[in-house]
Amino acid sequence: MALFKGPTAMDLFDQQIIPVRLTDERRSEIVFWPNWLDGERADRLVSQSINDIDWRSDVIRIVGKTIPIPRLQQWFGNPETSYTYSNIRLQAVAFPCWIDQLREQIEIQSGERFNRALVNYYRDGSDSVDWHADDEAELGFEPLVASLSLGAERVFQLRHNLTKERLDIALPHGSLLLMGAGIQTYWQHRIAKTKKVDKPRVNFTFRYMAE
Repeated sequence: MALFKGPTAMDLFDQQIIPVRLTDERRSEIVFWPNWLDGERADRLVSQSINDIDWRSDVIRIVGKTIPIPRLQQWFGNPETSYTYSNIRLQAVAFPCWIDQLREQIEIQSGERFNRALVNYYRDGSDSVDWHADDEAELGFEPLVASLSLGAERVFQLRHNLTKERLDIALPHGSLLLMGAGIQTYWQHRIAKTKKVDKPRVNFTFRYMAE
């Protein structure tokens, strides 16, 4: 298991390429910008996100029991569309200008197109998301996902579906990570609970959905 632990003085503003094995014959990659946003703007955005987004508290059913998911969330995009995962249906909310500006800047940085965003609010280390892949049919074949992290540093864990190979990446405040083609098909990922974090984190995950 490899751990990529944030930026050093030399790579603070550098793009990092993390190779990811899909199969014996096929490779993909994670592109990582550890300090994509400067600290002042990242601070403003995490505060604005927490205060301005109309957060949802959704529930899931496990073994016949209804329990709240351990985080808050909101889905942005075309208000006439929705997104469903784990039997949770999210009706899209129109992008406010400040999030749409983020989306456009991430498109420029990554060279990819995005028109939806699932935003998660982890209030402290007790909030989490379990092993999963963003492979719903609405997202199309082998979707790309761009992930912007704001607030408390958390460890992004990936696990190969077949080999169980693991990869851990520490996501600092203001970092941007792009998961390449095929990763959602061959790998799962999670943000695990931790007692070491007592501060909030907001995570924007930008995706593309056909209209």
